[in-house]
Amino acid sequence: MKNVYDILVNFKEKPYEFYEWDNTDSINHVKKIPSFKVNDLTIYEIMNYDVNMSREFLESILDKTEIFSDREIKKIPYACIVFNDEFALAIILDKSGRVVGKSKLLFDESDDVVISGKGLDIHNIEYSIIKKKKVNLKFTRKESKIVMLLEKYLNKILENKKYDELKYIYFECFDEEESEFINAYLKLKKSINDADFNVINRLKSLIKVLKK
Repeated sequence: MKNVYDILVNFKEKPYEFYEWDNTDSINHVKKIPSFKVNDLTIYEIMNYDVNMSREFLESILDKTEIFSDREIKKIPYACIVFNDEFALAIILDKSGRVVGKSKLLFDESDDVVISGKGLDIHNIEYSIIKKKKVNLKFTRKESKIVMLLEKYLNKILENKKYDELKYIYFECFDEEESEFINAYLKLKKSINDADFNVINRLKSLIKVLKK
């Protein structure tokens, strides 16, 4: 373990790059936080999955993170940084050991953590995967909001049984007809989630027209 000083973190369910941080986010200025060098698999699973840390690890980081807050120093009970030879990831945990927030660091701060930790041994953190559901990292923060709205619109069309509109949207997106509305719906949803930006952008334009 090695302490890291004077960094910024933005804990979210999905660890956004710093250039995607929003001015409405609760960005914390960290005075001090413990860091642990881990292997590639560990940092991959912590970043992409819903995980729970062991009680032993939780106790080892208790009250070791301090943040600047309104001219005083406050402690975060359970937080730390994990890093490998490429990048660093800050995490915050609840009292049961579940990782409830993740944050990437500013590029220079992440590099500093990696470089200063080059000589450290790899720390074997005990954890379990709660849900092996990978966080969708194909989209930027802005794109994720757009995808959510597009899916919501398609769901509403289906719920309201506007099947002709669904088929029309399908035709405009794929330049082919689909007689089964459910097939049209499923292919549109799949294309959106597969980050097919031809479909996403076409669908955005169509919705603007259809909503008028």
